[in-house]
Amino acid sequence: MKRLTGIFMSILLTFSMPVSAFAGTAVSFSYPDGAFDHEEMNASVVYDDAFFQKKPTSRNDQLALLSAGAAVAVYNENDIRDFLKTCGFTNKRDSVESNDSADLSFNFAKKKIGKKTLVAVILQGTSSEAEWRSNLDLGFDSNMNTTMVHAGFNKTEKLVHKKLNAFLKKNGLKKGQVCFWVTGHSRGAAVGNIMAKRLTDVYGKGNVFAYTFATPKVAKISEKQAKKYTNIFNYLNPQDIVTQVPTKDSKTLETKLCDSGMINKQALETALAVLGLDESVNYSFGTYRRFGRDITMTRAERDTMKESFSQLTGADFRDDNVSHNHCQSCYLSWVMG
Repeated sequence: MKRLTGIFMSILLTFSMPVSAFAGTAVSFSYPDGAFDHEEMNASVVYDDAFFQKKPTSRNDQLALLSAGAAVAVYNENDIRDFLKTCGFTNKRDSVESNDSADLSFNFAKKKIGKKTLVAVILQGTSSEAEWRSNLDLGFDSNMNTTMVHAGFNKTEKLVHKKLNAFLKKNGLKKGQVCFWVTGHSRGAAVGNIMAKRLTDVYGKGNVFAYTFATPKVAKISEKQAKKYTNIFNYLNPQDIVTQVPTKDSKTLETKLCDSGMINKQALETALAVLGLDESVNYSFGTYRRFGRDITMTRAERDTMKESFSQLTGADFRDDNVSHNHCQSCYLSWVMG
């Protein structure tokens, strides 16, 4: 009788336990799409605390979609504020600026999940001519334990990381008490990729969830070095020019960028002049890679992405349109499946 009573009580407790208010929460949000003159698009994803109670080294498609949503919402201060608030985070908008154009806007957010505090680092992509100068600052910066890193992205990451450390200190968050969620699109993805690598080095793979989208190559490293970071997932459209640079012995980078519409000729000339580079400079980089695992869109996924893209934007996806291949809606549509 006692045994039956015990079993009954266990079942009763199981069904009476409080369910997290953020278990399977629908997050509807807006975001400005660069391919449509920053017109606000509307989308919806799902948030669940449980996403961050799994192993960061195990790819989670639901977390990837949530990350893609955050990475596109961060282009607008109000959009990302509402997005993170709906997910239950306390968040703040911030930015960094410097004389060498290492500018970036981002949101830091925090939320207690279980015994740890999850800190979200949501990084915005390129939004100004100054940031383009940083994107084109392709000189080597060897401050990462002798690893040759893209100078523009590296300088920016260091400034953001300094602010992150101040955020952690202000909130009394120490190693062993904290884990991280890092995401971004384009320039934000590049900075996020470097940041996720550095956070992993300090806090370990088990404490850093990282999903980046349209990620440029960031460091001159071996494939073995890159794949060491199995908790970082980089989503790449193979038709997206931004994911292809820096390219090995690419002497036409500036032409590609102008032809693609990613930057106009005048802005490019200004950027190169500020960096002390000639317009026809030949770049020779060797083999650059991203830290972590590259997740490349397949042909079948591309077909599905096109359907989702049309539903999301109300426009047909154009294979020959560089902006379509790089834009926020492309990556969000892809991960939506």
